Amino acid sequence: MEINHPNAGPLSEQEQKVFEHFQKRLESMVSSHGLTEGDVKELIRELRSHPLISSQLWQEAGTELMRLLPDQRFNFEWD
Repeated sequence: MEINHPNAGPLSEQEQKVFEHFQKRLESMVSSHGLTEGDVKELIRELRSHPLISSQLWQEAGTELMRLLPDQRFNFEWD
């Protein structure tokens, strides 16, 4: 899958692997017990602390959360 955003390049191979790991964990949580606020915070904290986090990767992770959980609002605060 190629991920593009305006004024940005596609995710690098390493970023794509990070995203796929995030995506698998997210889908596993959603299918096994639903997604709690604590789960979202844990996933976001994990992504923020990853050395490969980029604006493209961050945007794609947010898009994936919204795809799996439509009509939910997520707070992506950096605190």
